[in-house]
Amino acid sequence: MKTLQKTTCPCCKKTKDKSKIQRTIQLFPFNGAFKATEQSWTDSFLQVTNNYKDLYQWACDTCLKDGSAILGKPAKQNYTFKSPMDTAAPFLAYFDKRYTCQQCKDKFVFTKSEQQYWFEGLQFVVYSKPIHCTTCRKEVRGMKKLNTELSNLLKDGPPKTVAALEQVAAIYKEMGATEKEKMYLALAKKKKRAR
Repeated sequence: MKTLQKTTCPCCKKTKDKSKIQRTIQLFPFNGAFKATEQSWTDSFLQVTNNYKDLYQWACDTCLKDGSAILGKPAKQNYTFKSPMDTAAPFLAYFDKRYTCQQCKDKFVFTKSEQQYWFEGLQFVVYSKPIHCTTCRKEVRGMKKLNTELSNLLKDGPPKTVAALEQVAAIYKEMGATEKEKMYLALAKKKKRAR
């Protein structure tokens, strides 16, 4: 089998000699790592990255040294599942990636440090990716929080106190549900008059 000497770094998109990927190679072996029979980890990695360009997310020594990428820690990532057939490739490095937000349609950068936090801190599955930009993610989280608060206030039907009715109205106002806001404000006024 012919031994490959070079591969293309997915971070800088430049062809790199195998001597320029040593920091990534130092991560091997790890659970689920692929190694071709009787090949070194370096040669196996070169063969895999040349044949399956998107299998591993990695970066060359230059990108890691200049800060364009951060070295990953496979042991902290969620990439091995119930059986070896379910094992995904861990992220060997993180570098900024560009996506389009599904909500506002703006382009956004999923930064290397955000990725490291997602996959090593929060332990999201390695093939997860954001579908919303940071602003829209905050908006979605805020809306979920409002829905939870609203559900708690309305779990036993319309609230019995003026303060709770006004709180429901305020939540509907924030959600942009003007008719429901007016309805709960009217109920609160009616309860105040009945005192």
